[in-house]
Amino acid sequence: MDSWEEWQVLGERVREARVAAALNQEDLATTIGVERTALVKIEAGTRRVSAMELFRLADTLDVPTSYFVAQPRAAAVSRRTTLVDDPDQAERTRWRLDTALDAHAWDVEQLVGYGLLGTPDYGLPRSAVTSAERARQLARDARAVAACGDDPVGSLGDCCELFGLYLLVLDQDTDGASVLLDGPGGVGAAVIGGRREPGRRRWTAAHELGHHLMGDEYHADVGVHSSRDEREKLIDAFAGEFLLPADGLRRRWMTHDYSDERSRLIRIAAEFRTSWTAVVDAAQRAELLSDDSARQLRADRPVKGDFLAVVGSEPMEDLQVGTTGSRWRQAVIEAYHRGVVTAARAVELLHGALDQDELPAVAGPAA
Repeated sequence: MDSWEEWQVLGERVREARVAAALNQEDLATTIGVERTALVKIEAGTRRVSAMELFRLADTLDVPTSYFVAQPRAAAVSRRTTLVDDPDQAERTRWRLDTALDAHAWDVEQLVGYGLLGTPDYGLPRSAVTSAERARQLARDARAVAACGDDPVGSLGDCCELFGLYLLVLDQDTDGASVLLDGPGGVGAAVIGGRREPGRRRWTAAHELGHHLMGDEYHADVGVHSSRDEREKLIDAFAGEFLLPADGLRRRWMTHDYSDERSRLIRIAAEFRTSWTAVVDAAQRAELLSDDSARQLRADRPVKGDFLAVVGSEPMEDLQVGTTGSRWRQAVIEAYHRGVVTAARAVELLHGALDQDELPAVAGPAA
């Protein structure tokens, strides 16, 4: 960084990260080992920051070091507002989600640049999706690519990778965001919050896949209400059919031999690993439930004991914190084998999948 303009940009990012972390200047300065007056100058862009100070800032503020120096995605910037002093929780959440998406997108581009990731030729039509039925047809076409028929979709991380969308699950209590990196039909990056309930996480991943396949340049779920956004209604139609196809739902409804509607739905929710709201909505849309029954069932959410009583076990969780897809993990290990990333960088890119001493032995890795 040579110009004062660049230092001013870095200083503003330090300020935003501090505000997002709900720290005052005195507390942050003490934590990173500088005087408050020095931090004031850093945030104003009139004092340079050493590499050690940058690492301390990143660690304390829980952001990647790349946040301070990398250019954010243009698509995200066009929709982002500066984080002012004393933001509310929604503004902090949106900022952290966008920051994590930026960092993950740069990581995706790095592995793409090494020739280790790309976009498979999955052959879906490129026509515009303008109705709920066309969105559901796109979901059925995507399920055909994933070769899952009308059965439950497996790992959403692996499934998204079939379409060039590389997913990361964050340790955040939020929904998700995604960005296209090289235009419709190209590679994309998505992040979702891993603290939401399991069915909600799968819905969010399918939601981001819908945005990816429909060519949406940038999307974030924070603050979005589908009732106010026609585009979100189309994405909801895609996600619903992708996770719970109408034909598969009807077939299981007829074959599961339970005397009451609720037990049938609990069984289906467990098999497809979807949220209770999603499975009730799908059954109502398939005309398997009356409007009154659907309304009552939405309010009668099952608890752990209900799943044990009907299925014998809880649904297997998908998309836990740190989850990426299989292709991502293989690409990182290959990058390490080639010596283009260090051991520390490989561990960072694997997001907790292993420790440095668990990396495979290679001849002459990067220093």
